[in-house]
Amino acid sequence: MLQFCVSQQSDAPPFAFKATGIRVYSFEEALYHVYRYWRESVDDFLSDGMVTWVTDLGLTYIAARMKDLAKVDSFAERMTGFLRLAEYFNEKEIADLRVNLTRWETRREWEQLKDRGDYFLSRGEPGKALPLYRRALQYDENVPLLNNLAVAFMRLSAYTEAVRHLARARVLEPDNIALTLHYAEAAILCGEYGKGEKALNQASPHDAAHAEGDIPYLYGLMAYEKQDYPAALARFEEAMKQNAAVPLYAYKMADTYLKMRQFDKALDALKRVDKPDEEYFTRQAEIYAVYGNIPAAIKAIQQALMGGDSVNLWVRLAAYYRKDYDLERANGAIVRALSLDASNDMARLENARIKKGLGRMREYQAGLADVLRGFKQRYRQE
Repeated sequence: MLQFCVSQQSDAPPFAFKATGIRVYSFEEALYHVYRYWRESVDDFLSDGMVTWVTDLGLTYIAARMKDLAKVDSFAERMTGFLRLAEYFNEKEIADLRVNLTRWETRREWEQLKDRGDYFLSRGEPGKALPLYRRALQYDENVPLLNNLAVAFMRLSAYTEAVRHLARARVLEPDNIALTLHYAEAAILCGEYGKGEKALNQASPHDAAHAEGDIPYLYGLMAYEKQDYPAALARFEEAMKQNAAVPLYAYKMADTYLKMRQFDKALDALKRVDKPDEEYFTRQAEIYAVYGNIPAAIKAIQQALMGGDSVNLWVRLAAYYRKDYDLERANGAIVRALSLDASNDMARLENARIKKGLGRMREYQAGLADVLRGFKQRYRQE
């Protein structure tokens, strides 16, 4: 059935959703975004900024109804009411969504914020998870939240902050050995080896209750960070003997050989992983790339993609094509990445680099400015 847009202005300015970075040019596009990315839209869909944008579209009646909806207590009622402001979705679609909205609404505020933070962390975007975790901490301070906030900091290489939050988590649960080991890892990566070793000594008597191999692995990590690579290899080997089923031990062994510029041994270390997966082929590609064999790195990422679509893999593939001076294929790969997630920072940054390589300087400058704006917005939110 043909549907007419309520937004009739052809030169309408776009509205940019903060969490996804997606721009919409019509009210119908805004409805679809809220329906498709409802978790990421919670701060935008009835905001003053969107009301102003809808008013600028000439939809003053809808803008007035949005102001009324903003006063409704129930989140599920607010969002389903918003989705009904134009005849875009049928009642079954809204009813199906309402089940998830109601379930989500019944959870406490900190859990909702943590859920959204976990979503971005799982997508490999810890920078977007940080402000959500920090807001959640204003409602409740608990170990799962402090732990995941520390994970986000660690993925951003902000190890001092990770240590600080894990230390607070240990005050809440001093007998949590898994937490102690995580704290030890953060301390080691922070260069605070004394704190890391003390935590390992505290955890060692209880190691039997956890996955075998953790203690020698972390001692190996400490040696690795101190650039004592032979000692690190011995510890990682010990960890693998205790528990060969943990791929991380083989991966770190490969990293160590890579530091020693022993590329063949690094690749052999990877072969000790029983079931090659996305992480396996990604690390294989990294070794080939450091070795200077970009075509082999491209093939490894292509193998990884056989397991399923991944934004991060498409971004890596685009980067390797660019380094191999195949800019047309690089552009095709990054277009695919952006089609999966238009808000992904690494995809947007790589897109800008490729546009520069293609000589499309205006697109390069615009893309780079867009990425920087996103970083600044999140910095202000933090």
